[in-house]
Amino acid sequence: MKTGRTGSRLLSFVLCALITILVVKLAVTIIGAFHAGAETADGVPEALAKEEKPKAEAQAEAPVELAANKANTKSGSSAADSLSALQQKEMEIRTKEEQLKEKEERLSRLEKEVEQKVKDLLVLQKQIQSTQNVKQEVQNTKVRGLAKIYGTMKPKEAAKLMENLDDKLVMGIIATMTTDQAAAILSLMEVKKGAKISEALSNR
Repeated sequence: MKTGRTGSRLLSFVLCALITILVVKLAVTIIGAFHAGAETADGVPEALAKEEKPKAEAQAEAPVELAANKANTKSGSSAADSLSALQQKEMEIRTKEEQLKEKEERLSRLEKEVEQKVKDLLVLQKQIQSTQNVKQEVQNTKVRGLAKIYGTMKPKEAAKLMENLDDKLVMGIIATMTTDQAAAILSLMEVKKGAKISEALSNR
């Protein structure tokens, strides 16, 4: 009777021990799986985590690549803007150079026109001077002829005729005569006329 109870207790003990061992192993397995899941993406199994890792890396790299693309686009746009500004500046410079060239050409034409006008004026001046010289020569010839005529006349008659002539003409005639002829005629002229002619001759 005692032997049967002892065997029953031993069997119960063995069963309890086995159950305990199974529970412990199960607990260890669960705890191990939990820790492994925690180490691989917050509870996701390692295999799944390995599969998700490239996706996560790709998703992480996507914003970087997008930012890089934006930066490249911005850089390209900035370079294009700089090139456009440079081309615009070159066009402005060319336009100013063309305008300056046109002004220089106009100035050159004006200078040539002025030079030609100066030459024309010099030619005209020479012509006028030549004409004046001719007139003066004619006048001198006329005065010399009158002086010769009045010189052959009696001083009283010559003085009377000269009183009615222009003062400048009388001066020319008297200046052409000899000193004796001029003195004789002036002394017989009307006093004011003679004095005026004498004064004008002294200031020549």
